[in-house]
Amino acid sequence: MKNEINTPLLPSISQYEVDFLIPRIGVDIPIGIDPFLLYKSRDPELQDLHQTLIHTFNTGIELIKKNQMDLARDLFLFPEVSEIGLGYTKKGKKGSGIGEFLSELIIDTLLESPALIERGIKHIEEMQLVSLGIGPDRISDITANLIKPYLISYTQKQCQIWGIPLVSGVPLTHNFEPTQLRWYDGYFDLPISPIDNTPLLFVPRRIVRVLPWINYEDFFRLEFSAYLRAKRVKGRLSTDKAKIVTNKIEKEKIVSLTRTDMNRLDNYVYVKESTANDAQPSVNYIDGNGICPETELLKVKFDNILPGNKDAAYYQKTILEILNFLFVPELIDGEMEVKTIDGTERRDIVFTNDSDQSFWSYIRSEHSSVFLMFEVKNTIDIDNIYINQVNTYLGDRLGRLGFIVTRNQVKEAQQRKIFSVYNDSYPKKIILVLSDTDLKNMLDMKCRGAYPMHYIQKIYRDFRTKVQ
Repeated sequence: MKNEINTPLLPSISQYEVDFLIPRIGVDIPIGIDPFLLYKSRDPELQDLHQTLIHTFNTGIELIKKNQMDLARDLFLFPEVSEIGLGYTKKGKKGSGIGEFLSELIIDTLLESPALIERGIKHIEEMQLVSLGIGPDRISDITANLIKPYLISYTQKQCQIWGIPLVSGVPLTHNFEPTQLRWYDGYFDLPISPIDNTPLLFVPRRIVRVLPWINYEDFFRLEFSAYLRAKRVKGRLSTDKAKIVTNKIEKEKIVSLTRTDMNRLDNYVYVKESTANDAQPSVNYIDGNGICPETELLKVKFDNILPGNKDAAYYQKTILEILNFLFVPELIDGEMEVKTIDGTERRDIVFTNDSDQSFWSYIRSEHSSVFLMFEVKNTIDIDNIYINQVNTYLGDRLGRLGFIVTRNQVKEAQQRKIFSVYNDSYPKKIILVLSDTDLKNMLDMKCRGAYPMHYIQKIYRDFRTKVQ
């Protein structure tokens, strides 16, 4: 039995097994896009998206400086992107039509903060700290609007991977053109909701959090702790209503101070940027039957696949599901059948290594492995031709560490061949082999709450020890 959040779009895939959030049809997921996760990513595409956010906002600030208010209002028009199905409301996936209201709110906030206009925006989440009306949900709305072209392309790619039907010519309004900084309406090939035929956009799991890394509650705690302690001395409030009133007055004071004192804002942003490794995507929205039942389901699916060409494609797709389950969001954007530019070579599965965890980070720097390749062979044994193939793939473009995933442990002759690849190459190339037993052991680790990365680390250590 699959997770409650499954939809008719993915009847045989759970949230654990895919790189994106599966929408709950008709209901918003209480989570939002955090632009800081774009900022800290090592993926150049995500970094460019963050630059688009900052450039757009600072262009709007320049328009305000020039008193070109109509142009600023148009640029800052950020309606709720209901297609992504995220939000903090329990009222469903209808949205609240807050685009024009939010545009005026952003402009009013900037006009009331000359110091911020002079400084400019470093992170759009800073708007939460200088405005009474801009919260995490609005930050997510702003981000979703400005990265919508990326979400469209990402959705189409995920639909291709998982066999989700696309409908041709689906109308999608208010799309952003980043080079010209303009909005336009268009038609795209997209999946649609089976409930109301509205378009759906998928959001990568790696860019969502319950609260943005930069948020008001955290800012208040870090930058106004003395004020908070003084408040406590005055005694506790007697009613919930009194707390709400007092908190509102407090935020008005904090916002007023922050608008005039950019040092507090800069200090806080510096702390958050310095601790960027601690900013991790949220996973507590995955509320189905749990990790262990998912582990057993994947093992059963795995065991039912017979070695050989007949089930090779299904085996490859199942391996992608398992790798997503084990390593997302440390390894991200897993994609099957990745071709080179000239189309002469095709890698079975490629992930982007975007991890802050020590081992994956070490692999990225030591072996230039921004990408990690998994060659999938649904065979009882592998021979030297497969090893030579992977050796050819590894290099400057793809990094110098790759995996072969196959049904059984590698034989001694092939292990010697793998060692010879390492010894004969410079810079050194490492090929690690993962068998059925290895994958099942890592699935069991995940069930126990351990990190499967540590299993890979042990295989890597054993290789380095034996090869020398």
